[in-house]
Formats: sequence, structure tokens, C-alpha cells
Amino acid sequence: MATKKTAPTNTGARTVEALAAEIKKGILGSFVFFGEEDYLKNHYRTQIYRSVMEEGMEAFNYFPISFSPAVMTKEEAMSRLSDAVLALPVMQDKKLIVISDLAPATLSKELLDSLCSILSQANESDDTVLLLYCRADEIEDDYKTESAPFFKKLSASAKIVKFELQPRGKLIAWIKKHFSGEIIRISDEAAEMLAEMCAYRMTPLSFEIEKLICYAKYVKGGESLFIDENDVRKIAVAGSPDEVPFAMLNAAQGWKLADILTVLMTAREQREEPVAVLARLSRIYMDMLMVKTAKDAAIPTGEIAKLMKMKEFRITKYLASVAKVPTDVLENAIRLCYETDKQLKSAPADPWVLLDMLAVNIYAPKSLRKG
Repeated sequence: MATKKTAPTNTGARTVEALAAEIKKGILGSFVFFGEEDYLKNHYRTQIYRSVMEEGMEAFNYFPISFSPAVMTKEEAMSRLSDAVLALPVMQDKKLIVISDLAPATLSKELLDSLCSILSQANESDDTVLLLYCRADEIEDDYKTESAPFFKKLSASAKIVKFELQPRGKLIAWIKKHFSGEIIRISDEAAEMLAEMCAYRMTPLSFEIEKLICYAKYVKGGESLFIDENDVRKIAVAGSPDEVPFAMLNAAQGWKLADILTVLMTAREQREEPVAVLARLSRIYMDMLMVKTAKDAAIPTGEIAKLMKMKEFRITKYLASVAKVPTDVLENAIRLCYETDKQLKSAPADPWVLLDMLAVNIYAPKSLRKG
């Protein structure tokens, strides 16, 4: 690990806008993400990943480190973290380390000091980006947080970024921007109703927006696509059980590693059962393979829809997603899901790390080329 001289760390929390500017100019150093808005944490975690990682080099330069007791003791995780900071990047300028499943306030004084020492070391490096990703329940955000001893130690060792719930006006503008990007209009009343239904939180909002976009395009139709309050009442159900599968389907069909990792992170934060998440993902790959096989057999799209008992627009999306994907890649994805399922049910490892590695093995460009 190369080091550089740095100015003293600013102990005040950075804004999201300041973080975005750092990513744009070339992010480097240690960061602590905390606050109530987990959607934005996911978004900027993904942006950092994309800015650091070169295609096909994830296995060498991406270090996800879980402090879950299902994986190893905190002491063992701290040792692995220290080793990751010392590792040199392979065939690219930087490496990325993401720490998860860690509530810093619960650490002993010795482990907290070790963590802060490692954060400081990474913060002075010229080849490391280290992200301590704290869910909303891992650092409680109240009036006492920033004066707490553990928080002051973190602030002296890394750059702190606070993700607050977005104000109503910003959320309405964000909702309308998503729809306008798809050439769909949504009334102010409908956008406000949607935000209220989702308790002004961006994660459930993002899922409901995707549903409404699909509804407008493939069900409602018309020359000028428009969403009103009646459409929101009919389609949007915040907290519905199919939120993760719907988002997962879109991410899986997009064949982008960062997108599927974001979906898995969301499932983890919502306390989804890992075996159930894997089952849904496996079902998507099996459907992909069945659709591609049927198309290769010259079966019409409408007939495929009948055979698989799906809406025709869903078959169309599947066909677009697998058009350039070799059959053996899909077969390999199903095989990897089967192997991961066996590991989930037998190996004493963190299930979410296993799912992340499954995503890397399926979606990294290198594995796509090999099939």
C-alpha cells in the first residue's frame, strides 16, 4: 500500500453533494456512510464501485468484508481488513474495500481503536478506497450521535457522510424526473400520493416507480403516456412482498454487476431470507434459459408467453435481455445457483457474502466471456 501526506481530516459530516463531487474528480481514502436514507447509501456505494473498478478485475481489487458473527469473529474480520488495506491493486490504480454488518458503537475500546487505525491508514493511501457502510440501525442518528466518543474517533480517522431523508419537494422532483426519463408524465397529485404511500423513503419509492413505468408502457399504453392518482391507487402498494423480486428481475436482465449487487444489498437491509432470495434469482435464470431455448426453436413470442404463463411484454423483456447472452452462460448461472444453495445450507459462511460472490461469478465480464 502506497501512502501519501494528507491534511487533517475534517471532523464534520460531508454532504451528499460533496461526496458526488469527490467521486467525479477521483475518489480516494476512507469513508463512513450513516443516516436514515439507505437508498442514497446504496446509490453512492454503487457509484464508488463503478468509479474504482475496472471490468473483469473485481476478484482481485474488490474486498467485501462482513463483520457478521456467522462469518468469523470480530478479531478475525479486523485482521482480514488490515490485510486488505495492505494489499496492492492488480492491473488498475485503486482497490475498493467495503465493510458491512458492523455497528461501531458496540465495539470494545481495543477493537474500535484498531478500526480507526486501519481507517486512518487507508485514508492516507494513494491506492485505496475504503467504505464503512452502516445501515440505519447500525449507527443511530439522533442529536447525541455526533458527540458520542465512538463517532468522534471515526470522524478523526475517515470522511463522514450523512444520508438524511430527502425533503418532500426534492422527492417529488425526483419522482417526476424518473418518469420523464421514460417519456411518461405524472401529475403533481399522483407524485405526492406516491411519496406519501412510501413514507417519503426512496427505496420503496424506486420499486413503485418501476412498477408504474411498466404499467404505463405495457398495460395502459396510449400515444401520450400519463400516470394519475387512480393509477397510483391501482398499482402502487408500498411494502408489497414482490418489491425485491421485481427490482431483482430488472437488475438480472440488465446484466450489470453493480445493479445486482445493489439489489442484494437492499434485500439484506430488508432482512430478507438469503435462501429465498437465491430461489428467486435461480427462477429468473431458469426462465431466461427457457425463453432463449424456445426462441432458438423458432417458437413465436405469443406462444412462449402461453407456455410459460407470462404476460407477453415480460417475455419480450426476457428475449431482449438474453439476445446476446450465450446459452452456456445461462446454464452456468443455474449451476452456480445450485452450488451456492448447497453452501448456504451447509457451509458456516456469511450467506450474503456467498450471494455477492455468486453475483460476481455470474456478472463479471470475465465470467461472461468464458461462459
